[in-house]
Amino acid sequence: MNTSARNRLQSMKAPMKLEKEKAEMQGIKPNVAKNRRISSRERKIALQQDVDNLKKQLRHEENIHRALERAFSRPLGALPRLPPYLPRATLELLAEVAVLEEEVVQLEEQIVYFRQDLYQEAVHISSSKRNMRSFSDLYNLYRNKNPKTDQLKS
Repeated sequence: MNTSARNRLQSMKAPMKLEKEKAEMQGIKPNVAKNRRISSRERKIALQQDVDNLKKQLRHEENIHRALERAFSRPLGALPRLPPYLPRATLELLAEVAVLEEEVVQLEEQIVYFRQDLYQEAVHISSSKRNMRSFSDLYNLYRNKNPKTDQLKS
């Protein structure tokens, strides 16, 4: 073994010996140091379990997100298929939104229908006014050509 490798190995062993010596000086037995290592392992395991729980929670939230996206991107008229794991309040709100969307579509169709009716009515009124003017013009033209009709009235 070369000297640099030996020095590295000794420097690694030195802190372990120092820890044991410090523990003995402080009146702590070497078993306590072992317990500390065990508790750090337990902490590591607990942290790993927390990470696993958080991952599970994240997957659940992602599933809810996808379900909500599907519910809002569905074609109108199609009832949303919602998974049972959504909270009850959310399911009720989504059902209400679906009903309201249908009502909005019906109201928009009525608006289009009413606008068409208004347009047709305006066209009819406009053509009626034109016809009245042309009738009035014809009458005036007839009166001007036949002055006798005015005399008969008198």
